[in-house]
Amino acid sequence: MRIPKQNRDLWRFVLRRDLKSLSLWAVWVLLWGGGALAYNANHTTYPPERQILGWRLALWILAGAVIGFFLFRLSRVFFQRTRSGVLISSGLSRDYAPSQDPGKGRLSYDYRLNKVLHLRRPNGKRLRVRIEEKPGSYVYYREGDRLVRLHGLPYPLNLDAREEQGTLCVACGCVHKTKVPLCVSCGLSLIDVELLREKDGE
Repeated sequence: MRIPKQNRDLWRFVLRRDLKSLSLWAVWVLLWGGGALAYNANHTTYPPERQILGWRLALWILAGAVIGFFLFRLSRVFFQRTRSGVLISSGLSRDYAPSQDPGKGRLSYDYRLNKVLHLRRPNGKRLRVRIEEKPGSYVYYREGDRLVRLHGLPYPLNLDAREEQGTLCVACGCVHKTKVPLCVSCGLSLIDVELLREKDGE
C-alpha cells in the first residue's frame, strides 16, 4: 500500500523530509571528520602520539556517522515501510470542555509529545507507532480500528474512521471535523481513506 497518485504533494513532502535528514547527516559527518583532522593538525609536532591516525581515524569517523544515523533518524529513511494493524491501546489524552475543567478554561489539555499507539499486526506481532498528539487524536484513533502508516508519513490513517471521527492530515496530524480537500493547517492534500480501503481488500 502506497500514497495514492492523487496526492503528489505528499510524495514531495516525504522526499523533502528524507533529503533534509540525509543532508543534515552528511553535514554532521563532514563536521565530525573535519574536527578529527583539525585535532590531528594541532598535534603534528607535540605530542604526536595523541594524533588519531590510520584505523583509529577511520573508526572515529565511523562512530560519528553511526551517532548521526540515530540523531537524524535515518532509520526512518531506509527502514520504515508501510505498516498496518489493529489499534489495541493508545493512552491518548481526552478532550475536556471548559465547564469540566474551570481552572484551565480551554477545550483540551494534557497533550504531550511522543504518544505511543500499540497496534497488533495481521501476523500477531505488536507494532509501536510514536506520534505527536494533536487535538482530536483521541476521537480519531479508536481502539479496535485498523490503522495504516504509509511509508515516510508521520501519522497513521484510520481505515475504519467514521464521519464523526473527522479527516486526518497525515503530514501534520490536524484532524478536520468536516471533509475538505486540503489541510487548513499545513495546506497539503488529504488522503481519501476510501482509496486505501479498496487497496486493503474491501
